[in-house]
Amino acid sequence: MPTGKKETTAAESTASPTHSEAQHEGGRLAWAVGLGCMMRLGILVLFPDIVAHYLSDRVELSTPVTSYKRLREGVYLSAHQIPPFDGGGIFHQSPLLLLMFSALHRLPEIFTTLAYVAADGFVAVTLARISALRRTARSTSSGSSVPGDIVFSCTPSVVAMLYLFNPLTLGTLLVKSTIVFSHVAVAAALYAAAAGRSSAAAVWAAIATHLSVYPAMLLAPIALVSAAAEGGFGHLDRRAGLSKRIATTAAVFAASFGAMHLLFVACYGTQYFTATFDFVLRVEDLQPNVGLFWYFFTEIFDEFRMFFFVVFQLTALAFAVPVSWRFRSEPLFAATMLVGIISALKSYPSWGDLSLFLGLLPLFEELFKYMQYMFLSANLLLYGIGLAPVFWHLWIEQGSGNANFFYAATLVYVFGQITLLFDLGSAMLRRELDIHHPETRTRPVIQD
Repeated sequence: MPTGKKETTAAESTASPTHSEAQHEGGRLAWAVGLGCMMRLGILVLFPDIVAHYLSDRVELSTPVTSYKRLREGVYLSAHQIPPFDGGGIFHQSPLLLLMFSALHRLPEIFTTLAYVAADGFVAVTLARISALRRTARSTSSGSSVPGDIVFSCTPSVVAMLYLFNPLTLGTLLVKSTIVFSHVAVAAALYAAAAGRSSAAAVWAAIATHLSVYPAMLLAPIALVSAAAEGGFGHLDRRAGLSKRIATTAAVFAASFGAMHLLFVACYGTQYFTATFDFVLRVEDLQPNVGLFWYFFTEIFDEFRMFFFVVFQLTALAFAVPVSWRFRSEPLFAATMLVGIISALKSYPSWGDLSLFLGLLPLFEELFKYMQYMFLSANLLLYGIGLAPVFWHLWIEQGSGNANFFYAATLVYVFGQITLLFDLGSAMLRRELDIHHPETRTRPVIQD
């Protein structure tokens, strides 16, 4: 008996929108981005004292390599002809940021605020464009949907809204963490790759690496995304030409990275490399954060530090190749997984790292129905995020707690991210099985 309700299959939901629908979607995106940017600008302009008092010093939002206060100190030193990267200094951020903010330093503070707000808006728009490109690619490729599948269509404007109105994104912007500009470079690299512009994607990846070191792990999936965009998703199943594409992208990345390195050496000397890359990899500042490194290396004996530095860093870096290879048919998903791994396992993480990972998840709304531990992951993340400020207050301000309290909250937070990554990867594998073997859709998967 007909019910009058129209079901939307996966193929229909990802079909290319008409001109009228595209106009309406563009209008919704403009409203979402405009509202998000105005909210940020209003809070920063109208309530600067509240932001400075309650948020600016939060270790969950700002780290030694993303702190706005340390950036201002570096700009001050540079403006007074004092080398900002000389040994033992407090400035450990990319010379790119130093050059950019040295120019902004000569202007009123409102221009710096506008630069941060524009950067966050750019990330939101870029994620929306990636979503639109992925929807178009899925609608024109065969074998990308499960027969009879019914999915929720997460439009580009919704993707932008979920990023902009995420409290973690908002808090990161309000403290003016420089991780925002790393997000700009990562999002731009993914968009350029999705649009088939591999050279531009490699340049943006090199910029992201100079800003935050770990985005170098995204080079392989970025090369695969650009190859898929230029040759179609089926092209990735054939090895002919694929190695050449990856090698070309890697060569552009290396050339861009090397050119920026030579520029920075000419401007600041080789000390910049020790103060940035070496500082991050060796974890020389053990200020508490929401990661795993600081507490462990506070307690470890000095003779074992080098060994565990290598082990901890390789734990994150070792995922780059296997994740990129296993999900080579969905390279954008591989990049998303690596963004999540970086967020969980980097040496100086903050809540801002998680915000980008969560912002990429709506691109894969077809996986949500396959995820079995979403409730557990959400609760772990909420508990970790909620308990961290409380335990910090008990430890630092009241003195009735200790470092174990705060580190326990960070362990819950990291475990929530790892649970989400595991669930997301399992969901993609199950969906691939359903696509290639539809007869198994109703059968449980049992692993020996």
